Amino acid sequence: MTPNFEPDSRKVLVTPSLIPVHRKNCDFEPVPAPQKVANFPRIFRTHQQTFGHVDWLSLSQSFPGANLPKINDGCVMAFDSDGEVDYTTLKAFKLEGSFESSVFLRCDGTTIDFVGNPSKWGRTDNVFGYDFTDCLHVVNGILAGQGLPSFSAGESLYLQKSGEDSQKQWTGCRIRRIDLTQNYATGSPEAAHAFLRWLAGQKMKLLKTGHYGDYDTVDFGRGSKRKYFKVYAKAAELLKHSKAKQDVSTFEKAARLESIEKIAEYARASGLVRAELTLKTKALSDLNCQYLGSLDMKVIEAEFNACAQVFTRANAPIDELEHLPRETLAAYRMWQAGDDVKAKIKKSQFYVHRGRLLKHGIDLLIPSNVVRFTPPTRVITLSAMTPPDWYSLPPVRHLRAA
Repeated sequence: MTPNFEPDSRKVLVTPSLIPVHRKNCDFEPVPAPQKVANFPRIFRTHQQTFGHVDWLSLSQSFPGANLPKINDGCVMAFDSDGEVDYTTLKAFKLEGSFESSVFLRCDGTTIDFVGNPSKWGRTDNVFGYDFTDCLHVVNGILAGQGLPSFSAGESLYLQKSGEDSQKQWTGCRIRRIDLTQNYATGSPEAAHAFLRWLAGQKMKLLKTGHYGDYDTVDFGRGSKRKYFKVYAKAAELLKHSKAKQDVSTFEKAARLESIEKIAEYARASGLVRAELTLKTKALSDLNCQYLGSLDMKVIEAEFNACAQVFTRANAPIDELEHLPRETLAAYRMWQAGDDVKAKIKKSQFYVHRGRLLKHGIDLLIPSNVVRFTPPTRVITLSAMTPPDWYSLPPVRHLRAA
């Protein structure tokens, strides 16, 4: 997985409305937790996700004293100045699933490492995927297929004190990375393009803003060792894969191509943009979610929602600002209309108004969510997406057996 629009003359006002996705219209029956796959203690806090899905996992667990099958793709060795072996690192082995899906697995006999996208395993696409619990079932099914034990929460070991805080250590699975995603519909390809162009002008605290291509992807925190947030046009990504599969010589490849083209056209027509948050080891540790035993998906979702505020912070109900002085309200309306307030009023007055509005999450130094076009004004409403009637998620049990 790669770690990871020139406006014409109308005005586009981005006013997101974040509506939870519920899995209605999904053509599969609920799958019970498999027996002897993962023993979650009561401390394992999860809940039915009301939005998005998990798009990537990096997991690791040690089984002291075990004699597990060794799985790797060779090794990398480092030597010291005397020619002695300094250290040896086993390379992860790439496991291929159906429809050219793949994950990476490594086991040295006692420790298992998994890296990959469980929501994509054995599927033509992952436009709509699985929550964390289902993803873990898929991962443990892959491990079982290689003769390996399942990732589990294990037991709490002791308290590690850090200043005034204390965190439980767990003997089980460690989470080194988790990606959480959400799909949003903007209504059309043009609206998606305009939204991403606007987003490229926004800023997020402590995270650098950037973009790829013709604003197909806008990201925050590229290169960060803690978290990375990106928003991109899903149709462009899907079509890229579709065009790469022109030479279809097998039934599976032909079926995959047809499926991708159908969902890509759906994503393009609905102006689908995907927001994706990557939380790395340091961020997970800060959130006390680095162990399976202490993972709380509500905490992970809260981090996602905090980043997603970049979609909505430019809009404040006017009744929240009525108590402000008339001059500040006038500056707010100028900013909201897309004007450069700083260039139109005295510098001292500008910073007075900015200080008052910052308390309401509005920064006059950041361009408002208006892209200039000719009249009339067009409103882009961002809404979380549900799968279409013809899109079905395969049962998790089926994927585990793949």
